[in-house]
Amino acid sequence: MENNKIVKVPNKILNTKCKKVIKIDDEVKEVIAKLRNALNNSKVPGTGIAANQIGINMNICIARDFYSSEDESEYTDYVLINPEIKKTSNKQTIDWEGCLSIPDTFGLVKRYKKIKVKALNEKGETITINADNYFARVIQHEVDHLNGILFTSKVLGETKTEKELDKLDSVKSS
Repeated sequence: MENNKIVKVPNKILNTKCKKVIKIDDEVKEVIAKLRNALNNSKVPGTGIAANQIGINMNICIARDFYSSEDESEYTDYVLINPEIKKTSNKQTIDWEGCLSIPDTFGLVKRYKKIKVKALNEKGETITINADNYFARVIQHEVDHLNGILFTSKVLGETKTEKELDKLDSVKSS
């Protein structure tokens, strides 16, 4: 399969609400394969990807759930078709986010600590995921993509480059 290039800002598809998937056919399965390929072959490690990030206007994303924060090679990828956040916790957390479509840009974003999301999986089965902490953040970021919302519109304060972030980290640890 050809390498699917990740669309970068200011491409207008990133600000477009994705079209609902009506049935899971070969075209949808091909989009899922392209999403996996783009996520697995990205120069920068990613935690999720939405179809509009590879230039496809379909309501499909992949969210990566890591088993431990120490080993980033242990994870499960969840394919979410037409995902809807059904419930959120009262508690919110603020943490750094970045995006494959917005290179070298990071910002602090407030997100719900726990969410309940309902979607179809790639077999067309309805699934419900109760996600918390980092995985909840990843899903919220990807669902925003599918709604044409970029994390930069939710950043508290100013965005930082990777170099600026590294400087902040070194100040904290010294």
